[in-house]
Amino acid sequence: MKAFAMRIASHSVFVFAAAALLLGSLSAQQSSRPAPVAPHARLMAARSIYIEHAGALLPNDVIGSAFQGWGRYIVVAEPAHADLIVSINAPVSDSGVSVGAGGSHRGAPPPANRSASSSDASQIFLSILDAHDRVVLWSSSERPKSSMKAKQREDNVVDASLRLFRRFRSVIEPEPAP
Repeated sequence: MKAFAMRIASHSVFVFAAAALLLGSLSAQQSSRPAPVAPHARLMAARSIYIEHAGALLPNDVIGSAFQGWGRYIVVAEPAHADLIVSINAPVSDSGVSVGAGGSHRGAPPPANRSASSSDASQIFLSILDAHDRVVLWSSSERPKSSMKAKQREDNVVDASLRLFRRFRSVIEPEPAP
């Protein structure tokens, strides 16, 4: 009986040692994988950005200039050299407004629809992506106020673009409480 008890005890020690070895190797494998990094930490750790855009040019110019003037990130010319991608999407609205002469002239082409200008963005989308895996780290949008006057429409697009930029900047550098 004593030999049987010794055999069970040694078998138990073997099973316990094997389980400890297995758990140790699993934890070593898990620790070799990088821990996931929170989006805010990725935004804070980044040093360079690449700016890509689609649609109206004015929001791209305004937001791009704001990033360059901020100085927090270095703007690079290639996405491969960036930590973040600033994606600006400003679809051009089709208001259907036509501009043309009051009468028609023989041989003259019919009045064409007003061509979309860089200030005709119907909504501006700003997304900040991780350049390595294109995961969206931050995103927001802004709809410019409408206006019949071209200058006012342009001013409204500039204002909406700057609001978007300031919204992102406040995530990185929050305003101190008064």
